[in-house]
Amino acid sequence: MQKKLTALIVDDEIKAVELLQKLLEDTLQFSRIEFSFSAVEAFQKLNQVEPDLIFLDIKMPGQDGFSLLKDLHDLKINSEVVFVTAYDKFAMQAIKNHAFDYLLKPVDRKELVDCINQYRNRKQVPNILDRLSEYVRSQKETSKLRINTRTGYIFIDPSSILYCKADGNYTYIDLGDRQHLCSIQLGMVEGMLPKNGFIRLGRSLIVKFDFITKVDRKTNLPAGQAGLITFEKDSKMYTLNISKAQVKKLEEKQVR
Repeated sequence: MQKKLTALIVDDEIKAVELLQKLLEDTLQFSRIEFSFSAVEAFQKLNQVEPDLIFLDIKMPGQDGFSLLKDLHDLKINSEVVFVTAYDKFAMQAIKNHAFDYLLKPVDRKELVDCINQYRNRKQVPNILDRLSEYVRSQKETSKLRINTRTGYIFIDPSSILYCKADGNYTYIDLGDRQHLCSIQLGMVEGMLPKNGFIRLGRSLIVKFDFITKVDRKTNLPAGQAGLITFEKDSKMYTLNISKAQVKKLEEKQVR
């Protein structure tokens, strides 16, 4: 269900205000409709509420609509302004002053609805941009990593990694079907990995949680080893011995 909108009508003619108010109510898209009969009164209203749309007459006694629009911009009020006037000669000036839309009196119901729908579509743009930004970030997170080796460098897709294991100042990266010994420390590798999906098990090991299918506690393993991780990738099984402390960390599921 769409969120209801709020509006402020600014017009010195009572009948014009009443007609537009009725047309807005008939759209069933507004939860609140305020009105003012002058620019000064509108300013006072705007100190209390910032409507989604301001329907603004141009020719009014005292301060006209263009002057009020300039004040709104200066004060950085984010309401969109729709000029509503009986004079089409102001259309170009309205565009130059960055009005959202321009409606001629008497206001046509269909044009009014089109104006409201156009406003809603524009407001959706930030959400679309947010989703696109998130998509770009996710693509960056799954793009290949450039990691130095003793003879050069390699490119690794982080989604293919089973685990990364410290080996002194080096890091052993296991992809299941192949392995790489990289000339950087595990902490540096960790900083390159995506934020989600990997678990740091103590100082010497990072595992990809998505590939883990089983963890066994073993009593017949060499000293310092207490468990066995089973990974499944591309319908193949791979295993890794881990310590008691690493088993505990894994059970806590401290996913980064």
